[in-house]
Amino acid sequence: MTNVISKSLGKTTIIRKRRIIQGKVKKLITFLTVILACFQLYTAFFGLLPAMQQRSFHLCFVMSLIFLLYPMKETSPSDKPSFLDWILASFSILCTLYIFINYTNIAQRAGMYKDYEVYLGAIMVILVFEATRRVMGLTLPIFCSFFLFFAYYGRLMPVPLKHFGLSIPRIVEELYLTTDGIFGLVLGVSATYIFLFVLFGAFLQSTGVSQFFNEISLALAGHLKGGPAKIAVLSSALMGTVSGSTSANVATTGSFTIPLMKNVGYKNYFAGAVEAAASTGGQIMPPVMGAASFIIADTLGISYIKVLIAALVPAILYFWGIWCSLDLEAQKLNLKGLKKEELPSAKRVIIKQGYKIIPLIGIIYFLVKGRSPLYAGSWGIILTVLLSFIDKKKHLNLKKLIETFENGSKTALPVAIACTIVGIVIGIMGATGVALNIGDAVLLLTKESLILTLIVAMIISLLLGMGMPTTASYVMASTVAAPALILLGQNSLNVHLFVFYFAVLSSITPPVCVGAYTAAGIAGSNPNKTGFTAMKLALAGFIIPYVIIFSPELLLTNYNNLGSFVLGFISAVVGVFGLALTTEGFYFGKLSLIERMFSLIGAICLIIPGLTTDILGYFILIFIIYYKRKYSNN
Repeated sequence: MTNVISKSLGKTTIIRKRRIIQGKVKKLITFLTVILACFQLYTAFFGLLPAMQQRSFHLCFVMSLIFLLYPMKETSPSDKPSFLDWILASFSILCTLYIFINYTNIAQRAGMYKDYEVYLGAIMVILVFEATRRVMGLTLPIFCSFFLFFAYYGRLMPVPLKHFGLSIPRIVEELYLTTDGIFGLVLGVSATYIFLFVLFGAFLQSTGVSQFFNEISLALAGHLKGGPAKIAVLSSALMGTVSGSTSANVATTGSFTIPLMKNVGYKNYFAGAVEAAASTGGQIMPPVMGAASFIIADTLGISYIKVLIAALVPAILYFWGIWCSLDLEAQKLNLKGLKKEELPSAKRVIIKQGYKIIPLIGIIYFLVKGRSPLYAGSWGIILTVLLSFIDKKKHLNLKKLIETFENGSKTALPVAIACTIVGIVIGIMGATGVALNIGDAVLLLTKESLILTLIVAMIISLLLGMGMPTTASYVMASTVAAPALILLGQNSLNVHLFVFYFAVLSSITPPVCVGAYTAAGIAGSNPNKTGFTAMKLALAGFIIPYVIIFSPELLLTNYNNLGSFVLGFISAVVGVFGLALTTEGFYFGKLSLIERMFSLIGAICLIIPGLTTDILGYFILIFIIYYKRKYSNN
């Protein structure tokens, strides 16, 4: 068992890895992971089970695997589960299978519960907290535990959070015996869409798609100024279309791009920051995006394809901002690209490996045709398996198929348990009725000012995202912050995308920035320095959510006519370049403080909608660009 250790705020943060198990127990783990994957594929192909059954069976395998694979503490055995782990795994199976077997009887009783079910439910809640602690650390369980105290001590809460208070049996019944708590909507998304697309990513990994993305990025961008950094942007954007995970994206592409960047002259922290910032964008890059995008679609009752279409332009602007910063940084350091003879031929790569992108095209096709994400993802997996036989080295024989099932199931565990525990938050807020009052509370704080409400929503999303997976931070932030913005008349999809973006960006926002920690581990750099640099590179990402609210015509789901969309898009592209000028402070020579200030003003003018502000922004940035190109000594 290996640990990734990083220091933050003077404390040591340890991200535990799974046990490395051998022997008969390994065979059991493999069996459980394969059964879980087969169950998910079967229900995706032939129809889902009733909600409580689908979710409880999914959670049965997730929690038992977590207790067997993740140690209780650092000193626990790293090669085998302890006796206590077996006990906890057994209780997890008991509590979840009870729901699976008795779901019809539970539903017919309509809120009536038996005494022993309270004990089973209490054990289940404790097990969920412990499983989450093992995988995620203490932050998420501590945060969710506050809601249990909130439910019980409701009479002591200040207005507007005050409520009558729930008894312990009532709390347990809500969380364990209904589809509003542990087995709620968020776990339902994990038990359907999320797992299937994580498994799809595992199939792509097994068939060498990430290698194709790296090689085509190398061929297209390797010769440019600071080429390896731009390779990182391209490959991370391409991998992000299928991975939907910052850490997975960093680990997959970073092991290739970070050493390349260091070799051509980038400092180790900057190389790690580039990969962290680019990989973070993977969660906002269609067609897969992050797991939270599925929850957005389900929560709002809209098609998944509508979420993807809305997210496309903001994702392009995000990666464009990083690209501009890298180009200016390469110019500042006078970095050259790689020699052409060192690079693969794009034509040859496409001819030889281009077929590997067909499953991704297939998913997009089925989504555009109006099919469900489950249907599209299932066909994506089928196409991946069939196409694997083209390359003898990558074809999926039985052994590789089992390994792929195992890797996909193990990768899905952290997201699944995060979805489970945030169901406790949603259940408590629904049972106490306080969810209806939170929007009013936020508006009372911000005096119903839209910009102040947006800033509060941003802060909430970033704070809740510290050390948490995006799915968990998005669900909690949307529960707390989104209602206030919707009460102010904002479009629901725009609001949820606003919150989602900041939940994603929390992975590179110090002091706790998991994506930057992963990249720093590969780069051998200081995690906080890497995080702050990644945050600077991704500055456009912190502005784009505001663009979504104030210039909604840039979302392809909102624009009224092509002309206004094109003009708005061009202004946003130039404005993002202005932000890069501000952060990098270089363009054919060093920019003075005054020049950087004017670059920022020009960028903001172009981002704010309106003809007058656009003209002013263009004038300022064009003047700075002309002046620096003509009079710079460089």
